[in-house]
Amino acid sequence: MTAIDHAVLLGSGGHIPTGRRETCCALVRLGDRALVIDAGTGLRRLVTDPALLEGVRSIDLVLTHFHLDHVIGLSYLPAITPPVTVHGPGAALYGQPTRTVLGRLLGAPLFAAPLDALVAGVEELGPGELALGPFTGRVRAQRRHPHPVLGLRLGDELAYCTDTGHDPGTVAFAAGVRTLCHDAWSHAGCPSTGAHSTAGDAARLGREAGAREVILIHPDPTLPDDAPLLAEARAEHPGARLGEDGLVLVPVSLGGKAVRR
Repeated sequence: MTAIDHAVLLGSGGHIPTGRRETCCALVRLGDRALVIDAGTGLRRLVTDPALLEGVRSIDLVLTHFHLDHVIGLSYLPAITPPVTVHGPGAALYGQPTRTVLGRLLGAPLFAAPLDALVAGVEELGPGELALGPFTGRVRAQRRHPHPVLGLRLGDELAYCTDTGHDPGTVAFAAGVRTLCHDAWSHAGCPSTGAHSTAGDAARLGREAGAREVILIHPDPTLPDDAPLLAEARAEHPGARLGEDGLVLVPVSLGGKAVRR
């Protein structure tokens, strides 16, 4: 079982970065290894706050899917020193190699450097057991989104389920986890898209899974106020919290902010 030293949200927002939230990215540390979940604009914090990678010798970067708000940070990799291996769901979820998908974005005429100049390697990742160096857990396909998305679980400490409509299968996947980071695009007063979850959906799934806390991530950046999200979630789970950039997920005792804005 993975025993995480440190985990922090680098980007917690929906598809448009704002002054408050970058798009999705999380950093998990264990010894001299780092696991980065998604490469949204929040990945820039690894450049602007280099202390986050102090002592890191290599990075495994897992992409949950290929929507631009989750991969645009790959273009920041030239400014990051430790070698990065990208793991993506191209073959498992979309029937084409991850290298092929990313090569359309990273390379001429859209980008000056080819993919192979940015990364140490590109590997496939699909549903089943997760074993990336010291990081172990499980991976699940979430299919309640316009394109399928990987959900991740690291031991009993952290589950990360972004970009998904309400999915009862998350309950078994996240059963007994301490912290569930879950898509919370909107609240019950918003029009439903079916492609994302409401805050109430997220918190209810967390409660049914027995998660100690539920972190609401990927909110709609056009919402004028977060308060309805939190109120709706806390009606379902008293341990619900709004995801914020810099929120420390592990260890719990640290709390507060961990990155410079």
